[in-house]
Amino acid sequence: MPRPPRIQFAGANYHIVTRGDGRRKLFHDDGHYERFTDGLRQEAERSGWIVLAYCWMPNHVHALIQTPEPNLARGMQHWLSGYANWYAKRNQRTGHLYQGRYKAFLVEDAGYYWTLSRYIHLNPCVGGRPLATNPESWPHSSMPGYARRSKRVDWVQYDQLHAYWNAAVGGKDAAGAYRRYVNEGLVDPEDPFKQQLREWVFGSEDFLLRMIALAAGGDRHRQESTIRRVRGVTVTEVLEATALHHGVDRLQYAAFRSEAPGRDMAAWLCRRWTGATLRELGPAFGLTGTDSVSNLVRRAQQQFKGSASWRKRASEIEALLHLNTEHKT
Repeated sequence: MPRPPRIQFAGANYHIVTRGDGRRKLFHDDGHYERFTDGLRQEAERSGWIVLAYCWMPNHVHALIQTPEPNLARGMQHWLSGYANWYAKRNQRTGHLYQGRYKAFLVEDAGYYWTLSRYIHLNPCVGGRPLATNPESWPHSSMPGYARRSKRVDWVQYDQLHAYWNAAVGGKDAAGAYRRYVNEGLVDPEDPFKQQLREWVFGSEDFLLRMIALAAGGDRHRQESTIRRVRGVTVTEVLEATALHHGVDRLQYAAFRSEAPGRDMAAWLCRRWTGATLRELGPAFGLTGTDSVSNLVRRAQQQFKGSASWRKRASEIEALLHLNTEHKT
């Protein structure tokens, strides 16, 4: 799948993820962790970034940052390259340190800060072999500063992460509420990647479309091309996967007044993932008017909301197509 576009604009929020090449370790001792952390501190000061949360794991890292200026790419290149060069000299190693380019998931607004930062801070406490029993005991993250004021550093914006909660709830102890919220995740974890849109953004459909338009620079044809690139699957692929899952031939969906199993689900998945217009989808479902296609998708959406088994089958088809399958490791 082609890379999603890298969007930069003033005030953008990003969930940053990068991994060691071939699951190779990025950090071998405290000195490595400290050098990487100091690199982020220096870059935050140089580029004016607002650092909200971070967590360094042995072979991958997470950070939640805001860029008041559209300078993410330049700052990331400086930060990651600086550490890679230092790492190579210290360990007398050659070759790529990182697995491809970093991922930068756009975050719509501060309403996502708590969910994403909790996910970030809980990383050491999950998986088959947890590295910590509770998030505040893992020293290579911003969580100790959220747990205890004595552990705070002046370049992480703890209060800004709490500002949305204060405005929405009006409570007096955002710090205490956040600590409880994070620790509740140990018992009842929530994976924000399940709400992630198109493996690209955390936010609403409207936000996704606005980012696509920004990436395409206002050109309609480029916008449509970008939509297809982001969603990364064709109508034919969706039809074939859905028909296979329901034990029918995909051409049955195009028959007049077809009642082939999975037809509505195929239409819903096409709208969800391919970027095809209603008019473009019509022939695949034996329909000539956009209203008819819209009604088919609307009925499917009602089934999605009302039937757990329907949602399960749709999810299985998405997994078969390798859609929306980003998870922490």
